[in-house]
Amino acid sequence: MKILLVTGSYPPMRCGVGDYTYNLAKALHADSKNIVGILSSSLGGSANQTDGFEVFPVIKAWKFKEVLTVIKIIHRWSPDIVHIQYPTQGYKDGLLPWILPMLAFLMGKKVVQTWHEGFSRRDALKLFLKSIIPSKLVFVRPNFKKENLHWMLRWAIWYKSIFFIPNASSIPCSKISLYEKEIIKKKFLKNQKRLVVFFGFIYPAKGVEFIFDIADPIYDQIIIAGEITVDDNYAKSIKSLADSKLWQGKATITGYLPASDMADLLSVADVVILPFRGNGGGSWNTSIHGAVLNGAFVITTSQTQNGYDKKSNVYYSKVDNIQQMQFALASYAGKRREYHADIDTDDWQKVALSHVELYTSQLHSNCGASRFFVGR
Repeated sequence: MKILLVTGSYPPMRCGVGDYTYNLAKALHADSKNIVGILSSSLGGSANQTDGFEVFPVIKAWKFKEVLTVIKIIHRWSPDIVHIQYPTQGYKDGLLPWILPMLAFLMGKKVVQTWHEGFSRRDALKLFLKSIIPSKLVFVRPNFKKENLHWMLRWAIWYKSIFFIPNASSIPCSKISLYEKEIIKKKFLKNQKRLVVFFGFIYPAKGVEFIFDIADPIYDQIIIAGEITVDDNYAKSIKSLADSKLWQGKATITGYLPASDMADLLSVADVVILPFRGNGGGSWNTSIHGAVLNGAFVITTSQTQNGYDKKSNVYYSKVDNIQQMQFALASYAGKRREYHADIDTDDWQKVALSHVELYTSQLHSNCGASRFFVGR
């Protein structure tokens, strides 16, 4: 089976969906029956030599003028499945991603779409362009229709075959020794008693500023491992908090860390705090998966879960509830997760297997041009 994955962002471009696509491609390629390619932005890199799949980093901007470039690649590479990821940072405001399902369908290809997030009403027309195409829809969030798609846009998934495939960690499991862990922890902890870590992209929806209220400057050393990529004013506010008299010398913004280094840091953290705002966190969030995989105690937020989950070693607080997160920090900081087979196995192989089953189903489905406007 030949599978062309489409993403606007791809390593070394830093984007959660780009990392997701890369890990999915690796897991799919591990099965010799699959031939995998990735169509991405020209700012992205090519695959590592050991990855074994082909990368087409050719799209300069995801505008309509790039249509011929896409047609040439699909025609020459001739995939069985064109699987498009939505949204990614690389797409920006380009029209091309929205018409890609139609383009692939008209070229006789089976189409799969993954929606990592919901859509707003201002995207209604563009959403129509990609929703009328017969395609399977993959959601990484449970109950997507109810919680993540505006009620006025739910027509977009009527008559669609919908599949929930849980996300997995984009960060590997740390393999360092206990001695190496001691060295790393001492390096980051300095003279404090607890190592408090946040990691990932830094923008307002992540609630990073809350960490300075949740943590205690008497005991805690805050490490913020991530990039501020969107809002300069927000960046200044976070840096100002880190440099404040209360936290000076007790808070460090490291910037982006390679995945292996991030795994090592998570493996020694006393607590990972991910105080997401809005809808909170959940099974779709790769940061939570990465921290859990490395055994860290995690404090995060949720609209559907509340309290401490022993199996995953995660405490779910109500969104924006500083006091509840302070309680969790005082009660569980330093606790390490016990081994669980369903957590400590290769989740990406499970994700890949679910996708292969979906692709096979789509290849055997009858989605001809006569059913173009039905969307099944």
